[in-house]
Amino acid sequence: MGAGQTHRRCETAQEGTQRGRLDRPGHRAPPQRRCPPRSAAALDSSGCARGGHPGRHSAWALRSSSRAGCTRSNGRASPWTRQQSRRCGMTAWNNREELVHQVITLRQQQMSLRAISRSLLISRNTVKSLLKDHDKQRNEEHCAIPKKPSRAPKASKLDPYKERVDALLKKYPDATAQRVFEILRGEGFEGGYTRVKKHVRLVRPKPKVEPSKTSVTYGPGEMSESDWTPYDITYTTGLSERIQVFGYVLPFSTRRFYRGFTSYDLHAQMDGHVGAFKRFGGLAAVTKYDGQKVVALRWEGHQPIYNPRFLAFAAHYEFRPLVLRGNPNARPNVERGFWTSEQSFLNAREFRDLDDFNQQLEHWMDTVNDPRPRHGTNSLERFAEEAPHLLPLPQHNYDTARVIYRLCNIDGFVDWQGNRYAVPYDHITDILPVRITRDELFVYSAELEPIARHELVARGQGLQLDPLGFHQCTTRRPAISLDQVKIAFERMGEQSGDFFRRLSSGPPRQWGAGARKILLLRERYATEALDAALGHAARFGALRFEDVQRVLEATHPPRTLDEYVAEDTARRLEKELGMRRTEPRDLREFDRLPVHSPPAGHDSSAKRADNQEESSWQKTPTEKQEADPNSRAAPSQPNPQTTES
Repeated sequence: MGAGQTHRRCETAQEGTQRGRLDRPGHRAPPQRRCPPRSAAALDSSGCARGGHPGRHSAWALRSSSRAGCTRSNGRASPWTRQQSRRCGMTAWNNREELVHQVITLRQQQMSLRAISRSLLISRNTVKSLLKDHDKQRNEEHCAIPKKPSRAPKASKLDPYKERVDALLKKYPDATAQRVFEILRGEGFEGGYTRVKKHVRLVRPKPKVEPSKTSVTYGPGEMSESDWTPYDITYTTGLSERIQVFGYVLPFSTRRFYRGFTSYDLHAQMDGHVGAFKRFGGLAAVTKYDGQKVVALRWEGHQPIYNPRFLAFAAHYEFRPLVLRGNPNARPNVERGFWTSEQSFLNAREFRDLDDFNQQLEHWMDTVNDPRPRHGTNSLERFAEEAPHLLPLPQHNYDTARVIYRLCNIDGFVDWQGNRYAVPYDHITDILPVRITRDELFVYSAELEPIARHELVARGQGLQLDPLGFHQCTTRRPAISLDQVKIAFERMGEQSGDFFRRLSSGPPRQWGAGARKILLLRERYATEALDAALGHAARFGALRFEDVQRVLEATHPPRTLDEYVAEDTARRLEKELGMRRTEPRDLREFDRLPVHSPPAGHDSSAKRADNQEESSWQKTPTEKQEADPNSRAAPSQPNPQTTES
């Protein structure tokens, strides 16, 4: 076999192996057995090997002068013929860069796309693509870092809702992507959460990343955390109110309970705990608190002094309160829970009143907070593991109702939070116990018998509630009859009854209104004081309301209920004790005391000295100076021996 045939067989094998990787730019071909290089003398003037066989490195030796004889009449080089392209096949490229360079070189030599594809054994579309990318790159600014390829915009299901998303983020800047997704789903959005999350992330800057702190872990049913946080809410009616939100968290399962209240006091604290215990079906053995006054009244050094009423509540449910000084890191779960509720619940929501606030809050806990996945699971799945370890609930809940005393006014109403609740006329001007729950108000007589029951209404509305019809008044008759006024005077005492008999001697039109005003004085003065003042006025014939009021102001102080007296006393004692601090005594004073007992023979002298010392303490400073004029000249010095010891 001749040398030309051997070289042709090698080139044919090389073409066959390169056909499978023609359309894979950047692929590096495996090493192949090459034919022995031919000498420079074996190449003709056209760059091809003698005998019609193309050389291996003919393309690299190709120059423009080799085609000097192939010119047209206009002086430009004529296109390559098919035979020339086949004879000078440029197939020696090992990567994409070499291929691009060869395509550009052949194109500059006026070689057609078809000829280039046949010469390099690649498709014409690949040649077109390489030349197009080359022209585009030359027309743009060069950068060492390649730019991200741009893609044609694709229609999305979120496009009709992007303006709505922008409006929500403008109105509620802290709204989360989950909350925006929930609102869009309610308005008919059929897309997924990921698309909404990416769009929200683009239109809003990323928050600053802060390192988290490690917290202590507890077993199931071992620990719980409780705290309060205030929120200023503006209702859809235009009214604004500060809502105190109670939080209770189980750290093991991270299941949370929240409820809003109008006040932050002991009764709201106990009511919030009862709601959490009822929702979870049990409670943890220990509950953490901060320095809340409803739990710990004060601190004695490092020991908290617990509220006795709250301790009675804790003893009823058999859990132990653990009070910690103000340190949010000691209760991370409940603090983080408030942040979650602010971001997920309060954002982009509106409320009519407190009841609507609690209803939406409960719905959010059931549908969003509890099923939310965390670390591959959710709170409900972890709570199923923790529920058997919770403390069981007692058979009956603790009564968390508020008990107060209110004076029934002359109209037969009891006031509470800006509203008036009706009671029978038989109890006017009486001090009645009132029991208040979250939804109802119960009024009891002085003998602790129930006399009225009402449903609570929102505070500050100025309503007069009489659903049972206690006060069936007409336009011609006053709300209270004169017989009831007479009974009220006789109940206060004998002097009051004698005063009313003298007052009612005239026509009712003259004394009826004055008698009702006198009964209203029971709201400011004690019953005994009013009875004595009426007896004094009756003896002097002062039967007018102004005369009785003047006698009361001159002889008796206004009445203060026991609960206000106790509160005022506690405040006054705290002020007095806070102004007088007990400072520790200097220990060096104890070094001046005698370290040995006197001899037995000097008992009388010792007693005499004690008597003199006692008498000296009883003397005034002037008498001491007169008795010992040189006392200031020589101040007492401590004993150096005792000081050393």
